[in-house]
Amino acid sequence: MFLFLIILLPSALVYSLINFDDKAVIPVVLTGVLSSVLFCALKAFFSFMYRVAAAEFLSNYAYILFGQTLAPVAVVYMLFFFLSKDDVSFRIKSYFPLMCSFYSIYMPFHIIAGSGSSYSAFELFLKPVLYLMMLVSSSLCVRFVFRSFGTRDIKPKIIWILVLCVSLLLPAAIETLWFIGFPVWIWLVLWMVYVFFAACGYINAGKDDLFMKNIKIFLPDFKKFR
Repeated sequence: MFLFLIILLPSALVYSLINFDDKAVIPVVLTGVLSSVLFCALKAFFSFMYRVAAAEFLSNYAYILFGQTLAPVAVVYMLFFFLSKDDVSFRIKSYFPLMCSFYSIYMPFHIIAGSGSSYSAFELFLKPVLYLMMLVSSSLCVRFVFRSFGTRDIKPKIIWILVLCVSLLLPAAIETLWFIGFPVWIWLVLWMVYVFFAACGYINAGKDDLFMKNIKIFLPDFKKFR
């Protein structure tokens, strides 16, 4: 029952490591794992994991957003970025392996410990995909945010920071809609849209002729269909 939940992110991590050109990424992965173990321990000892669904959106959204997205990403990656002695380009490239190794442990723990004795298809299958796509899209945005600071034009900086915020804010909103019992077609459509555009970003990021300065990276390449 938990197989997909447990293996998806580690499989994506292994795939990314195969294509990573620097063996120094291994300590980065270990840092993500150790950080996740620490977060899980703090959660287990100092918070009550199981929650009863309520009809109110904002409180549930804030709980999911800060507990599962913003706090882990901000604390783990920011500490790594500012404490690491590696060059900036390596720290930027390390975002995905660091956070993917973190969520490989943190997300299954959060789902298994917080769901009681019953588990939904969203938790076992859709949420792992959603968070993997969040890491994919936010890793691209982190790369382009830093790249935009190499120019004097303020517009790319604002655009990419906004896109980064959207990539981190939407998964928690989708999960909240599912959690409080919104009709399945609402949150499922949002899930499919988010996954689709994140997948487009991943596919386009591997192209040599990519228009890297544009958020069109998250759009399908319609030229292929002409």
